[in-house]
Amino acid sequence: MTHSARVGVLGAGGFLGSHIVPALLDRNDWEIEAVDVTFAKLDRFDRRLRRITAPIGRAGLIDELVDRCDVVISLTALCNPSLYNTQPLEVIDASYTDLVPLVERCSALGKRLIHFSTCEVYGRTALDSSARPMGEMNEETTSLVLGPIHRERWTYACAKQLLERVIWAHGQHRALDFTIVRPFNVIGPRMDFLPGVDGDGVPRVLASFMSALLRGNDLLLVEGGHQRRSFIAVEEFTEAVVRIVEEPHSCRGEIINVGNPANHVTIRGLAEALSRVYGSQVADAAPVRLRDVSAEEVYGPGYDDSEERVPDIGKARRLLGWQPRVTLEQMLPSIVTDYIARYLPFVGSRGITATAEAVG
Repeated sequence: MTHSARVGVLGAGGFLGSHIVPALLDRNDWEIEAVDVTFAKLDRFDRRLRRITAPIGRAGLIDELVDRCDVVISLTALCNPSLYNTQPLEVIDASYTDLVPLVERCSALGKRLIHFSTCEVYGRTALDSSARPMGEMNEETTSLVLGPIHRERWTYACAKQLLERVIWAHGQHRALDFTIVRPFNVIGPRMDFLPGVDGDGVPRVLASFMSALLRGNDLLLVEGGHQRRSFIAVEEFTEAVVRIVEEPHSCRGEIINVGNPANHVTIRGLAEALSRVYGSQVADAAPVRLRDVSAEEVYGPGYDDSEERVPDIGKARRLLGWQPRVTLEQMLPSIVTDYIARYLPFVGSRGITATAEAVG
């Protein structure tokens, strides 16, 4: 990319966007056009940063943004498992229907598209094309195996997968310059919300655990918390994304896993590790209690899950010269410190009553 490039970022005010936008500004002399419905998490101010407060469905917005920008980074989605089987139509629209015009516009005008998909497209487990188990999820060889239709949890993964196929087809047949990113469980400061403070409903696993710790409530383990995930620090994830933006030729037409297979732990293990760090930072913390619950009790009917997600990151290493090194034990203290600073005054033991925290 040239030194004077203009980059559009859809979903710039969210968790990932609030880390990616400052990193882009720090590393390059690019202009950034940031789009979101709120910018509460993006506290960076820079003459090269323009905020556009609007939903992506606003009439003419996508056309105007693509017309002005050299590269568009698409982060927007309803990325929360509690919504996949409770608001499935909205989830499908946000991850597919609303973004098809973006793909078509980038393709028509010859603009580069960097689209964030999800590791959930791999589905229940890692299988090769002959349905044999694989140790890691590989971009080229792992099949995408979702659950049955009545398990609406898979609406998000299905919508993301279908948009990937649309993007791929535009690349193969209409010369779209694209890169698809599949994140694997990115965690860090400013992740999600806390119910009753700056959001409603059920946040994702880390925020759910932190909400319970701050309020002295039980940490709820869906189906015992035996599911395994590979967690990556948002700082290392952001570094990979910036390199993708900076390497348009080597990353053209590629689907890239970005995660850290070394940080592969159970959800129960994450709960226990967070509890230890929280106890070390809050002297009068309430005793931690873990409690097993059913998925239906927390998420309602239609919920489903994958047991394990381990990324093959060989392509990211090769194309980007990138290697994640931060361990889960190293990343958790700063995350806990951030939650304590932002939320403890509002949700201490005498604070507001918690809604039902959930994990998964």
